[in-house]
Amino acid sequence: MRFLASLAMRGRSQAVMAAAVLAILALPLPPLSILSAAVVALVTLRRGLQEGLLILGLSGVACSMLALLLFGQALPVLGFVLLMWLPVWLLGGLLRLNRSLGATLTAALLFGLLVLGAQYLQSQSPVEAWHELLEPFIASLVEAQLIDQGVSQQLLETMAGWMPGSIAAGFVVQSMAALITARWWQAVLYNPGGFREEFHQLRLPRALAFVTLLVLLLNWFAQGVGLPTYLTMLLLTGWLIQGLSLVHAVRAGLDASVVWLVAMYAMLLFAMPYVVGALAIAGFADSWIDFRARLGSVNSSDRTG
Repeated sequence: MRFLASLAMRGRSQAVMAAAVLAILALPLPPLSILSAAVVALVTLRRGLQEGLLILGLSGVACSMLALLLFGQALPVLGFVLLMWLPVWLLGGLLRLNRSLGATLTAALLFGLLVLGAQYLQSQSPVEAWHELLEPFIASLVEAQLIDQGVSQQLLETMAGWMPGSIAAGFVVQSMAALITARWWQAVLYNPGGFREEFHQLRLPRALAFVTLLVLLLNWFAQGVGLPTYLTMLLLTGWLIQGLSLVHAVRAGLDASVVWLVAMYAMLLFAMPYVVGALAIAGFADSWIDFRARLGSVNSSDRTG
């Protein structure tokens, strides 16, 4: 990982090559899209919005040429990489200016809200639109005998109902994952240990906690899955990321073994819904209780006692 960051910082051609190749590889291997976007964010964080935009544009041209050679068409791939890079470029520029992961996460949530709103602008009923898009996919699963015909319709309805919120929440997670990776790379190369302290202090504004309470109340009275549910999913994504920061900070404050972090991330893979919910609740509670400040007070008392 350090080699990739160092390569991107050697010059424009290296950064363009890294971002473009990773973006093409992300088509069959989606997790690589995070590393591709992180290259653009790293250049932006280190050298500014203008240089980051230049790398973004040159990488887009390189991706288009590679897509023409490999697939015979460039436009779909170009659209994919721009949707992947542009938000992270903007967030990288914002983080460079405000130096606050919490404020930048708030901006990412606003971008997620735009993604959700765009689905409603594109179609009066995003659920119906997703229903049409997913129907051939579900049919292919039935044809391959991976699912039974009897449950296919119910699965289709469930997936279509949750997709608008899932897309918005996934957009925020991917954008922040790329940005955090880039910030970590920057610290590794130029400020060892700096990212750890910055990530441990990540906090969303208290006003967002009040907004979350209001949305939860609307969701409580809403009938079925709808806009309040999607807004809840989006906001809980922000609290999830704060919850991750909280766990890292508490682990460091207690000087506990890194095994606890390994166990948490392993549980995220094998018991995702439960662990995500617990982390989001912890992050939300932290906005009211400020566990990190309390832990710091306890540690100070122990040292003076």
